[in-house]
Amino acid sequence: MKFLDYFQTTNQLGHEQMVNVHFPWIFWILMAFNLVALAYVRTAHPGYITVLFRTGIYNRQLYQNVQEDLRLNSAGSVLLTMGYFNCFALIVSAIIPGAPASFTWIMVFVIAGVMVLKFLVIRLLGSITETREGLTEHWINHLIYFQIITLILTPALCFTQFLAQSVKEELILAMVIFIGILIFIREIQSFIRAIRQRIPVVYIILYLCTLELIPLVVLIRVLVR
Repeated sequence: MKFLDYFQTTNQLGHEQMVNVHFPWIFWILMAFNLVALAYVRTAHPGYITVLFRTGIYNRQLYQNVQEDLRLNSAGSVLLTMGYFNCFALIVSAIIPGAPASFTWIMVFVIAGVMVLKFLVIRLLGSITETREGLTEHWINHLIYFQIITLILTPALCFTQFLAQSVKEELILAMVIFIGILIFIREIQSFIRAIRQRIPVVYIILYLCTLELIPLVVLIRVLVR
């Protein structure tokens, strides 16, 4: 019966209109951007991805390692970081039922804006508290995990488009848990570095409350509503 209904709907709307209605244009535009970014990094910066994972897993000293191996100011690094915004926006859109297509674009720009604001606040706190090196490593750690998430979630998100809706929902939930685990690991690593840099605990708590916990609570509130 479902097949007959689909067949009748196709005849009524026409093939071109069916493609416009059901084809996830925004999804594939964002994923095409990510795939191009991955291909560019693999071609222009051989070995970059290996060093990226090694740095994130083994928690090496970031500042020295970036100077030696990782080029986080390169075009490939910027593209991978932007790919994280795309992945995050698509996952949030998938969680919210009935979200309009424009919501995904809005989320991309909102997430990018939040990250730019977060970077500026980190730089400001580094200047005020005279702990610039420690906070710089914290931001570098952000960029590393943004790019690792992009590398893992881009093929996973593409794969979801070929699955049944129930399986797709379970996989999206697994991605959310995966991102949560990586963020937790990232914050633990940054906390350890902050202690090593002798950053006062008061500043650490202030930072966690203003730039980590509050945005997370606001996001959860929006998703729940």
